[in-house]
Amino acid sequence: MKTTATHAQQTVHEMVRKGYAAIATRKTSSRSRSCGCGGKQITPQDLAQKIGYSAEELTALPEGANLGLSCGNPAALASLKPGETVLDLGSGGGFDVFIAGRKVGATGRAIGVDMTPEMLGKARRNAASYAKQTGLDNVEFRLGEIEHLPVADHSVDVVISNCVINLSPDKPQVWRELARVLKPGGRVAVSDLALLRPLPPAVREMVEAVIGCVAGAVLVEKTEHMAHAAGLTGIVLTKKSSFLKAKADWKDPLYQKIAKHLPVGTNAADFVTSLEIQARKPVSTVDYSAAVNELVAIGSAIAANCEPCLKHHYHQAQQLGVSKAVMARAVETGATVQDSPHQAVLRLAARLTGAGLSQPADASDPCRGAPAASETPAGGQCCG
Repeated sequence: MKTTATHAQQTVHEMVRKGYAAIATRKTSSRSRSCGCGGKQITPQDLAQKIGYSAEELTALPEGANLGLSCGNPAALASLKPGETVLDLGSGGGFDVFIAGRKVGATGRAIGVDMTPEMLGKARRNAASYAKQTGLDNVEFRLGEIEHLPVADHSVDVVISNCVINLSPDKPQVWRELARVLKPGGRVAVSDLALLRPLPPAVREMVEAVIGCVAGAVLVEKTEHMAHAAGLTGIVLTKKSSFLKAKADWKDPLYQKIAKHLPVGTNAADFVTSLEIQARKPVSTVDYSAAVNELVAIGSAIAANCEPCLKHHYHQAQQLGVSKAVMARAVETGATVQDSPHQAVLRLAARLTGAGLSQPADASDPCRGAPAASETPAGGQCCG
């Protein structure tokens, strides 16, 4: 479902786009960027290790892919398997896409979507280094907004995202899109920031906090509600303190600035948490449409020997555009169900008596081979 962005939503998009374009083109240093590090001499690699990435994973990345913008490790959370197709929402310089690409291997695919052209360019340049390092040609990056993903319906095994959904001005739409692109049975592994309680207005209005993945965060309970409303099930939310603890330990400038606007005796960790979100798209997502209903009814009419029922549902299916070939399959299924008890008795009779019933089905069905009856047969026979 496509929605029309309001002026306010467009304003947030533009603000975020400009902020992350600056990060991608190195106009903002790694230590002062909002979702990155600050205070002490802390590198993006330090932060990534603090929140769960292994030194081996980080060392194998193309240079410049890790921009220090993470608040969790969704690729690890997803337990990716070889051959899977994984989609990263807000892929930035390709950090999680390259990690995912190694996990899904040559038979899998890792796709990144980002709305910032500068980030996309950086990721695509990094992809060349990734291919040279790994020998894999299994990653790609697409320009697009996470509210309107440039990805086909039911085409992705896993959706991951790292500290991005909170930046969206229309989060329910993001969750609907996420569910749309997942295959039935597909899973979600998202790391994001969420609120334990509402932020003071002064913090919500800070531009730096929006770019820094704080002001756009919503309550944990609302995150669960949005995932459920999108049709996802098996939702598991896990609060993680490591990200906020690292920010406090390293005296991140943004978080120090936020602290000045918080009630006395509180800190950012009292309001904000890193949140791991796991969920699945139900397998039973087949649309039980009117046409499917009529096909089920046709099969049931056959099994029940109900001629009026068959005629009614046959005409209904015709009006819905169901082909005779498809209806024939429903008839065959119904006949199998109807015939099963008769066939069992006839097979038993043949074994007991030695009767030569080469076609037991013919013997069990008085209508087979009989002349077609009129539309309203006079007798009790339902042939025709």
